[in-house]
Amino acid sequence: MSASNHRLIVISNRLPVRLRAAPRGWRAEKSSGGLATAMNPILRRGGGEWIGWPGESAKIGDPARQQIIDQWKSADGLVSVEIPPETADHFYEGYSNQTLWPLFHHFPSQLTFDPKGWAAYVAANKLFRDAAVSQYREGDLLWVHDYQLMLLPKLLRESLPDAAVGFFLHIPFPSSEVFRVLPEREELLEGVLGADLVAFQTYTHLQHFRSSLRRVLGFESRLNEVEIGGRTVKLDALPIGIAPQAFTAFLGKTETQRHIESLRQRYQGRKLLLAVDRMDYTKGIPERLRAYRRLLERAPDLRAKVVLLQVAVPSREGISSYATLRRQVNELVGEINGQFATPDWTPVVYIRRGISRAELVALYAVADVAWVTPLRDGMNLVAKEYVACTKDRDGVLILSEFAGAAEEMGEALIVNPYDENRAGAAIQTALALPEAERHRRMAALEEGVVRNNVFAWSEQFLAMLESAAANRGDAPSDRPAALDVARLLAAYQSASRHLLFLDYDGSLVGFHNRPEDASPPPELLAVLKSLAACPNNSVMLLSGRKRTDLDRWFGDVRGLWMGAEHGALLRRADSPDWEPLRPGYSRDWVDRVRPVLQHFVDRTRGSFIEEKEYSLVWHYRMSESKFGDWLAQELVAMLEDMLAETELRAIRGRKIVEVRPGWLHKGSVARRMVELCGPADFQLALGDDRTDEDLFAALDASAWTVHVGAGRSRARFAVPGPAEVLPILERLSDLSRAS
Repeated sequence: MSASNHRLIVISNRLPVRLRAAPRGWRAEKSSGGLATAMNPILRRGGGEWIGWPGESAKIGDPARQQIIDQWKSADGLVSVEIPPETADHFYEGYSNQTLWPLFHHFPSQLTFDPKGWAAYVAANKLFRDAAVSQYREGDLLWVHDYQLMLLPKLLRESLPDAAVGFFLHIPFPSSEVFRVLPEREELLEGVLGADLVAFQTYTHLQHFRSSLRRVLGFESRLNEVEIGGRTVKLDALPIGIAPQAFTAFLGKTETQRHIESLRQRYQGRKLLLAVDRMDYTKGIPERLRAYRRLLERAPDLRAKVVLLQVAVPSREGISSYATLRRQVNELVGEINGQFATPDWTPVVYIRRGISRAELVALYAVADVAWVTPLRDGMNLVAKEYVACTKDRDGVLILSEFAGAAEEMGEALIVNPYDENRAGAAIQTALALPEAERHRRMAALEEGVVRNNVFAWSEQFLAMLESAAANRGDAPSDRPAALDVARLLAAYQSASRHLLFLDYDGSLVGFHNRPEDASPPPELLAVLKSLAACPNNSVMLLSGRKRTDLDRWFGDVRGLWMGAEHGALLRRADSPDWEPLRPGYSRDWVDRVRPVLQHFVDRTRGSFIEEKEYSLVWHYRMSESKFGDWLAQELVAMLEDMLAETELRAIRGRKIVEVRPGWLHKGSVARRMVELCGPADFQLALGDDRTDEDLFAALDASAWTVHVGAGRSRARFAVPGPAEVLPILERLSDLSRAS
């Protein structure tokens, strides 16, 4: 645990031990799962409590069972969540493992939907909430783990508003296209966002989560945070580690040494390929066996020289798809051994049971190659365990590119587990690696495993959680203060030179369904003429509008600077001509992007495309609001993928999606105008949407940057809406005439 004095409460679906009914009473079995392996050392080192389900719900209330649970609580800080049998079945083997598990691992064909499963998932999460609330003491850190408890952070936030709540997802988060299949997608995302900190194994999973926030909830997020309900939720990628010493300590034990000696004698003269997995369709066991068969067919010289030892720990035996997988693996093992075996050589040694830590460490120590090739995995700690236990740095790790571990274990041989030929060829490469190369790779891998161990992982997560909780409502730069008009007027009056940047739509006038309907009222024209006529003022109307609109409405306002299309075109105060910010810009991209926008026009009644000289804009203000917002999310996501390798950007504004060059923004033209007009000791910028954020950022820190409307902004100040802007400009105009 971190150096903090805060007590840690770990909340996961399972406790690190499980109760099972025995012929005479009960027996407790230690969990072999990755979470128990990772979290047990943390709680042993720093103390705290672990809340989880003990299993075997059929005999809740049995005195002997309860006695064991009470002992766990007093001796080890393990708090049991009692889930009624029917709820437990639908929650765990139902919704968690037949809906979420396959979908999150990109196996949508394996998932099933059952309303009872969702109801049980909700009910179970509430039971975990009740258990956590009952154990909570002020200042505790609540760390929620994994996909079974995605509703829990929000439930805890509602019950314990001030608690520090963190959520870590151990499995992959799927792409937004896959995640959107879930009927309960909104509820799950909102549930997770109850946390102060949400962390994933890899940045790929984090990016998938952010994409789903945008497409499903319409929430725009930054790389490391998202705002919801006035709170800032921190986001991060934090790959989990192991406790290396928990494995290396076994190397010197007598039992382990006995296993090592037995294995060496049994496989003397042969190379041992080791695979250790749960029996799960995500682990790629059939694909590995087929690759091994292809290797033996294509490289007959390896026959009788290699052995694949496949450990497959039984998992979720009650689910039909797992029974099908078990039969498939049995058949493949039988076929390979039947085809290639000799009286003194068995190509595949298949162990379908759990094995002790001593047996596992012995296998890691003896294996020449670890073959870790899941089809999809959040991390895969087997890869790290093997590296920790490989004696004399003499092994080779073959790792699937679809395991989270591949993003940080680049010295492994990375393979596509679906590619039988190349996966088999990787075995040949591993066996042929020179000793120096094996040692170099394994030394680098070992350094990473030791440095990024489970304690470093937990300390970093808990430190980030404490910081996120302490600052959850503290983002002054994102929440502008209400504008003090009297102070603004005093600053204007005391200054000798004034530079004013004024956005049009949404700032000086309200929005209209059609852009051409937003002509300026006479009183606005009058105040602009007055301000622009003052020799101490430089006034720029900086708008996303086309130059034809600005010329038609403001062309007669003498002394007014104008920037059209967010500043792509500049008209100086003393000239009727427009000059481009970047001469010679090509519009070749327009014909590629227009059909995409037209497709959304066809889908959305009332929407239309506005074509400008430097951009294309999809307007949907006249469309049904929620449907238009939902399609705008989808359009931005589609365009981001399409435009990823170009200089173009898709930007969502007020009921619009605009495609324009990335270099084109109001900040660029603001800096250009400062150069042309010279220094000013009073700068004012008024704007209402995302396009104005670049303008605010480009000006001096002392500038009077004013966001028009509610919401987050880089601006220092805010006013409620356009109705408040005109009176302010009129008072500035009065001061100009009086000076």
